[in-house]
Amino acid sequence: MPIIPHISYNNTSDLEAIITQNDGSPLYGEIEMFRRIYSDCSESEYTWHFWHNLRLPVSIKNQNEIQIDFLLVSEKGVAVIETKGGKVGIEQGMYYYEAARERKFMDRSPFDQARDYMYALINNKVVSSSQLFIDTICAFPHTRMEHTSANPNADLGYKLWSKIQHDDSSISFADFCITVLDSDKNKIGWNRPDLDPQDVEIAIQTLLFNFADRSRNVYSERGMEAILQRLNIDNLSTFSSLQKNERIFIEGGPGTGKTTIARAYIEKYHTLRGLYLCWNRLLEAKIRNEFWKAGLPNCQVEQFASFLFSLQSKVSSIGLSLDDISNGAANDKIDALFTAIRGKEDFTPYDYVVIDEAQDVLDKGAIPLLNSLTSVTRDGVSNGRYLVFYDTEQGYNHELRQIDELADIVAHNGARFVLDTNKRVPTNKEIVSFAKMLLDGKSAEELFQIIIDENYASTQVFYFEGAKQLIKHINQVKKSIREHSRDWNDYVILADSSTKKEPTSGNEKLYDRIATVEGIKELNPRNICQDTSEIPFTSMLAYKGLECKHVILVINGRVDINTFELYVGMTRAIMDIQLLVLK
Repeated sequence: MPIIPHISYNNTSDLEAIITQNDGSPLYGEIEMFRRIYSDCSESEYTWHFWHNLRLPVSIKNQNEIQIDFLLVSEKGVAVIETKGGKVGIEQGMYYYEAARERKFMDRSPFDQARDYMYALINNKVVSSSQLFIDTICAFPHTRMEHTSANPNADLGYKLWSKIQHDDSSISFADFCITVLDSDKNKIGWNRPDLDPQDVEIAIQTLLFNFADRSRNVYSERGMEAILQRLNIDNLSTFSSLQKNERIFIEGGPGTGKTTIARAYIEKYHTLRGLYLCWNRLLEAKIRNEFWKAGLPNCQVEQFASFLFSLQSKVSSIGLSLDDISNGAANDKIDALFTAIRGKEDFTPYDYVVIDEAQDVLDKGAIPLLNSLTSVTRDGVSNGRYLVFYDTEQGYNHELRQIDELADIVAHNGARFVLDTNKRVPTNKEIVSFAKMLLDGKSAEELFQIIIDENYASTQVFYFEGAKQLIKHINQVKKSIREHSRDWNDYVILADSSTKKEPTSGNEKLYDRIATVEGIKELNPRNICQDTSEIPFTSMLAYKGLECKHVILVINGRVDINTFELYVGMTRAIMDIQLLVLK
């Protein structure tokens, strides 16, 4: 199985120039352990996540920072490894190392150091000790030592990797770690089963977030790409606990894994006739393309209003209008439409319905739709089969629309579950935390200043005196994408709605000006899935429900900024975001 390194350098063949003392001389003991750990864990039956020289600004005793030589995480648990090179010995219970034939005693034993670091991780909630078993190991690769004490009760020799094991190529360090973990689990009566690979991945995301958050995360494109690859796992622990329910109602904000669960649900029922509904036309086109590629032809993907119009075309004299549907004023007509559809001889209920972003449609006929189209007896909300995703924070004007009350009607009839853990990469958590300040009452201007003061690399604000300078910045982004051979579809530019209304100079609107720039692709349902050498571009609200690695927001700061739009735009970003503000 592979070893997954979480290190800032790529060339491990020249460790003598990387792992050094203050004077530049190599730390040979640490270097040898690095290579041994890397080699043995690479050949292990388990997958090992690997950190070296992990510095964290968490307190322990009189220290404001800890530095862990090596940290390993596998299905078996977590190992905090303290390494001492050179000759190490014990005299009257005190550890010493020899330098220039002189003994220098240590203030604390290596085992105590490792134990301190372990509890620093636990007490500062960097690692959840209820989820992962955490243990300590010491490595003295240049010292032959079997025991640490003549007292069997105090002897920690079983946790020591010394020159005895190090010189024996038949002994695997990975296996040694597992032996220590299993031994200490037995001693304390740890009765939880070992994690499976999926659970390890989820636990690692939490670890990465805490590490990055506490060390003021330095953004790394390469590092983030590796995290994104690991996020492609099937995060189905939630779904597995819900799949026996016919009616599932899931609340969750951006990045909490709703898309993964929707995909699992549809794949589970892939032989049945399903309907997937959303409010956004671009999201409809994207999901339809993804289902086609995944070989899921039995799930019909539709934009909510378009679906109602397609039903209306099969009957007469209903008279639905888009404005009435959008304003929630067409419910009586929608009821009449469903009655007419159900009266047709060929009517057959859908085997299941998925409603994504339900906060957009609950007051626009979603409840009568579930009742009518998932049940032969028109009681689908209580007896049909459906999956509903809901996020109050992305529901425009949700209090006046009484969205929560409507949500309760649906949720009361099925399994209700809240996803409150962001499953995306660490920088996304930073972005979402900033965006939520808007929901807490911060103005856009106050938020911009907070972002500038916090100085995260993942979230940046740029001010421009005029449209010309703003577009020049966009052109620099295009140049960077081209020069570094990056994927154009990993980027998107989203503009607020005022850029379509307020002219920047003369009668020209900023949105229209950007849309005509060479190398910009204004998105529509036909081209959203096409690969081109252009940056996709649309409005923030048109992109609602979608996400992208690198998001660039264009904001007209010359008018009052709509904080709801800005929240939607910011939470589209997975890895990083730039906010371009026209002054």
